[in-house]
Amino acid sequence: MNLEVQNLVRRFGNSLALDGASLDANAGEIVALLGPSGCGKTTTLRIVAGFEAADSGHVLLGGAEIGRLPPHKRDIGLVFQDYALFPHMSVFDNVAYGLKRRGIAKAERAQTVGRVLETVRLSGYEARRPAQLSGGQQQRVALARALAIQPRLLLLDEPLSNLDAKLRGVLQTELREILARVGTTTLIVTHDQEEAMALADRIAVMRRGRTLQLGTPRQVYERPATRFVAEFLGKSLWFDGKLDGGQFVADAGIVLRCAPAQLSAARYGLMLRPEALRLDTAIGDGDGFPARVKSVRYRGHANLLELDIFGHATVSLELPHGAPIPDAGSDVAVRFDPERALPVPEDVD
Repeated sequence: MNLEVQNLVRRFGNSLALDGASLDANAGEIVALLGPSGCGKTTTLRIVAGFEAADSGHVLLGGAEIGRLPPHKRDIGLVFQDYALFPHMSVFDNVAYGLKRRGIAKAERAQTVGRVLETVRLSGYEARRPAQLSGGQQQRVALARALAIQPRLLLLDEPLSNLDAKLRGVLQTELREILARVGTTTLIVTHDQEEAMALADRIAVMRRGRTLQLGTPRQVYERPATRFVAEFLGKSLWFDGKLDGGQFVADAGIVLRCAPAQLSAARYGLMLRPEALRLDTAIGDGDGFPARVKSVRYRGHANLLELDIFGHATVSLELPHGAPIPDAGSDVAVRFDPERALPVPEDVD
């Protein structure tokens, strides 16, 4: 079932939480709302769920307006950040709760609960209480409860934020597999860029109540629409200056060849991702710029160099074991492929 969110505006007193936010999700697609605290992603989710009313704008599900329907008539499944499981109920009864409220017969409830628990790999846990489960198991029970009613749309609010880092990494893969297997259109709210990249088919990057870019993880990472998107998603080395044809004249005093601009803008900066950079101990001609090694640190799988770009910026560069390691304080050259030096529009606000 496709979802369309069109030009949502929401004010809380003098505060503008949403300022024309828009996005869409195709049938069966997983879309993540990503952004810093206060950007409007949770407000967007609550409006889609029916817990908040927009001052203006539209929410359409399957082409029909649902913005004025009460939450229980929207046919939406919701997994809360704290899972909101009933502590006095068994896993079976928690998962069956929505089915029972809908008047589904006992035999059919049992069949459905068995099926969704198998989907989330919790068969055999029916009699346990939430307190007897790990955090990851509780998260999967909450997901099973939301899926049991066969919702047209699934909403996940920071679904992995209560888990430790190691378990989050495991469950990112597991949750992605479950959602892909079920095929329910899903909207996920997260502030974690790694989680968004791992789970979503597309990512909506939000800031100050607006959607700055909606695209695949590769698109928003490799072709960011604004400087904010570039810097929010991963690490980047940024040069201020001006675009002059096929080169960028940096304020730092160097001229760098670069890729063509993908978007029209009045002002650009130049973005280089750390993985696009390589070290050259011989300073000479070629696409690159001089740098000084600030420090060298052993990181197990690689050595991490902190490089000072002639007082302009600091960038971290990984060197695999076996590669020549320059001494701290030495001067080096940082090389790059001009096609990976991307002019990105500066933020307008």
